[in-house]
Order: sequence, then structure tokens, then C-alpha cells
Amino acid sequence: MGRVVFWSCFASVFLSMFSATILANITLLPVVPDLVLLVVLYVSFMNNAALGSTTGFISGILFDFLSAAPVGLNAFTKTVVGYITGKMSGMYNLDRFFIPFLMAVGATVLKMLTTGFLSFLFDETVVVFTPASSVFWLEVVFNGLCAPLVFSLLGLFPSLFLIKGNR
Repeated sequence: MGRVVFWSCFASVFLSMFSATILANITLLPVVPDLVLLVVLYVSFMNNAALGSTTGFISGILFDFLSAAPVGLNAFTKTVVGYITGKMSGMYNLDRFFIPFLMAVGATVLKMLTTGFLSFLFDETVVVFTPASSVFWLEVVFNGLCAPLVFSLLGLFPSLFLIKGNR
């Protein structure tokens, strides 16, 4: 389990730096996809809720330190997504496009809901997306489209991202 958490957090840090340095500077992208959320989604779905919430918390807290978000905001949202997705582990057959797309859309909506809940605890420092916002829907679409790519990339390394016996 420790190996999977380590490599998942390593991939999350790498992808968060990739998002911040490369994707954020592409002028055609009005919104940067949340690649850390997609890593947590993949790891939790392919393993279990305990591993998903652990990976979500550690990846989220690392992302909090790398971003300008209040400490704990991303840790909470990624933990919730990791736990709920981990509870669905083994319920669906993971195909190449449709299921990862739907999971990313659902995880992005769940992220919006948990961020909205946390906005009551934090002051104006939390950026809250509303369902009527075009930025929110663009992030939903971009996360959905990036999910099959991230899932395929992480699927190339099953020894790093899967607990033995889940293959």
C-alpha cells in the first residue's frame, strides 16, 4: 500500500507542476484541468476506499502547499473524492473512454459541492464555482476529456499504482 501511495503522490506532484507550468500558460485553455483529481480518481477506483482517501489526502495537502489555496482545502476535496470513488471500486468495468469520462465529470461536480461547503468555513479565500458558471462547465469538460488520457497513462504502470491482487 505504501508503494502505491508514494507513486500516486509522486505522479500528483509531477502533474500539478505540469499543469502549473505548461497547461496554465497555454492561452487557448481558459481553464486548467485538475490532473491531481484524476490521479486520485484512478488510484481509488482501481484499489479501494482506504487507499483512495489516503492518496487523496496526501496528494491534496501537497497540492495545497504548491498552490495558493488555503491549507486543507484540496486535501479535503481530494479525500472525499478518493473515498467515494474507492467505494465504487470493482462495481464497473473500466473501459477506455466512457467510464473515465463519467467518473471525472462526477468527481468534478463533487469537488464543486465540497468546495462550496468549505466556503462557509473559510472566508473569501476559497474560489467557489457555481453550476451556472461557464468556468465550472469548462473544467468539467476538460477533466472529462483528460481522464481517459490520464487513466491510460497510469494504466501503463500497474506495478506502481495497483495493490498486488487488484490486477
